[in-house]
Amino acid sequence: MFVIYVSLNYQKLPIEIRERFVLSKQELIRANRLLNNEKSILENVILSTCNRTDVYAVVDQLHTGRYYIKRFLANWFHMDLEQINQWVQIGVKADAVSHLFRVATGLESLMVGEPQILGQVKEAFSLAYEKQTTGVILDHLFKQAITFSKRMHTDYRVSELAQTSGQAGLHQIKATLKTLDDKKLVIVGLGQEGAHVLKNASTMGFNRILISNRTDMKAEKAASQYGSVVQMIPWQFVTSAVKNADAVILATSVERALFKGNIFKTQDDKPKILIDLGVPRNVSKIGLPSTIIYLDIDHITQIIEQNQLYKQRMLDQIAKKVPKVVEQFYIWQKQLHVAPVIRELRESSLNIEKEVYDSLLRKLPELDAHERKVISKHMKSIINQMIKGPIKTIKELSVQADADSDLVFFCKLFGLSIDETILESLLLREADHSQTTTEQEKIYET
Repeated sequence: MFVIYVSLNYQKLPIEIRERFVLSKQELIRANRLLNNEKSILENVILSTCNRTDVYAVVDQLHTGRYYIKRFLANWFHMDLEQINQWVQIGVKADAVSHLFRVATGLESLMVGEPQILGQVKEAFSLAYEKQTTGVILDHLFKQAITFSKRMHTDYRVSELAQTSGQAGLHQIKATLKTLDDKKLVIVGLGQEGAHVLKNASTMGFNRILISNRTDMKAEKAASQYGSVVQMIPWQFVTSAVKNADAVILATSVERALFKGNIFKTQDDKPKILIDLGVPRNVSKIGLPSTIIYLDIDHITQIIEQNQLYKQRMLDQIAKKVPKVVEQFYIWQKQLHVAPVIRELRESSLNIEKEVYDSLLRKLPELDAHERKVISKHMKSIINQMIKGPIKTIKELSVQADADSDLVFFCKLFGLSIDETILESLLLREADHSQTTTEQEKIYET
């Protein structure tokens, strides 16, 4: 059994091509079922987002697994197989396992480190699990990937690092004021930057958010899109609003400063912070009290650049941890003791198929090359379908508490040789059980 992934993603495909490969939730359900019926596909999960459509599968043979997954994608999306071959990325074994861990943690995302992909991975796995297209291998792998990703997002809060000037400004406000539920924020200017700031600020827990724009109608329309926390202030009252606010974000396009620094003088020592995103600046620093925290666009840019460095260091740390969890997955898989049993079952089945096929040719020598090829193909298909169920069953049994006994029974049932490691494990367990029973009997006798 081998883990494989086949991916159509943003790294090779522009949006005008990539958008043709997106599957809805209902399509994913049907697609998983159809793919699971393909030859060589023992387990499968399909992940589809705006930036990637990935197929993760457990296959019995790599070359046939690759082919049938690509053929499935070509048929589903009504593409030529040659086109799919040009666009797909494929990874097998450890590369495939590593790829899933990197995808789940956001390392392979267009917006590197974004946390939304984890929810999409969880949903994709849940759909496949419910429709029973997964099994022991992918169940374990996806659960491990989800757990790993959660831990990485907890240990390295990459998404909390501000990437835009508005986000950085709001972060500085929160860091300065500590609590926001009793604070008033004023946003002046509702262009692209101001509107983005308002959207983010509306969910941060401010007691009140007052917004103002040179065009009052624009401010009224923006306020109507949010709850009662957001209120519009007519432009003529904007000076009074900023004087009495706990925090101000200024994002207007002006030829000269809107406000003189001395208007921010206060009688108390309450912290106040001004974020000036305007160029030219919206506030004249002349007369600005030293107690006021004032950050202009250059200060904010420095914060963003520093965040980029922090982010890259965090992503590097996450990437360094991936090989370890890949190793842990394969340690788990090696403990299954099932791979040689499945391999022998397949070889034994193919030997029987070959013997029957050769016997058939001797009895029907008049068959031409095409007829022989059709018969051989269908005989192999029958064999594959017959052993697919037992293979899936033995994989399930291999992780149970009495796996060794089940494997021995399975081998006897199908006339297979019993792997030495299975026998050793079984004998050791029986010896331990016998010793424990003897010790218990002595205790009872005493």
